[in-house]
Amino acid sequence: MWLLAAISPGPNFVLVVRNASRHGLGPALWTTAGIATATLVWGLAGALGIRALFIAAPWAYTGLKVIGGAYLIWLGLRLLRPGAGRRAAVDADRQSGAPSGTAAWATGLGTNLANPKTAVFVSSLFATTMPAHAPVYDTLAAVGLMGAVSAMWYSIVAVALSRPRARRTFERVRHVFDRLVGAVLAGFGLDLVVSNAR
Repeated sequence: MWLLAAISPGPNFVLVVRNASRHGLGPALWTTAGIATATLVWGLAGALGIRALFIAAPWAYTGLKVIGGAYLIWLGLRLLRPGAGRRAAVDADRQSGAPSGTAAWATGLGTNLANPKTAVFVSSLFATTMPAHAPVYDTLAAVGLMGAVSAMWYSIVAVALSRPRARRTFERVRHVFDRLVGAVLAGFGLDLVVSNAR
């Protein structure tokens, strides 16, 4: 079931696609490692019953949604910033190069942690698939499997889209793709923030 959740397109997928096609395999794999790390965090949180916390203290869930949404909006707006035309983006890339491994990892981690809906999904998954008093090692194995599935899926995406042909194709549509990615990330973030008002 976690594989289906991992392969469904969302902010993590969009981020890996962008980093693989724009910066190559290394940064995309570091991004994948950050996403997998956050999956482990959410998995442990789910196993420990964070859903119960969110039910008991709805303000915690609301706060996490607003903070997570704001982070995704900020990431999206960085890609949509006005006046940052194609030439400026190319020049900036030449000066800054690909993100460091730490920066790519942190972006993957932050993007995945920014979505508290993942915590609720993972908690529900544990509640419906794990016995109430499952041994600790079973729970840890399930969390580890979730992290491994995320790492495997996003690594496949990273390898496929960091190929030279894929990168050349990306270069032709990069400015459009960056704006699309920015809009998608900002849209996910806006959805998290706006869903609080409903």
